[in-house]
Amino acid sequence: MIEIRNLQFQPLTFNLSGQGTLHLGPRERKSIARKDLSAEIKTAGKRGLVRITDLTGGAEPEPEKPTATDDAGTDEAKTTSKRRK
Repeated sequence: MIEIRNLQFQPLTFNLSGQGTLHLGPRERKSIARKDLSAEIKTAGKRGLVRITDLTGGAEPEPEKPTATDDAGTDEAKTTSKRRK
């Protein structure tokens, strides 16, 4: 089983690899079968719209990448070193 969590504050709709669609409300989680995981959902995971978690204990389908807030901290450190005193 795969758990998909909507990280947005708006509803999302995805097509499944088989027939049917997946509707996720704001910040909602739903579980689907691994065979229903479509390329559209994987792309949304790479863009940071949803978080994909493997509930069966196998290998993760998508490794988590740092969020924009994590990158902002490193950028801020770079700009603070250039300030005049």
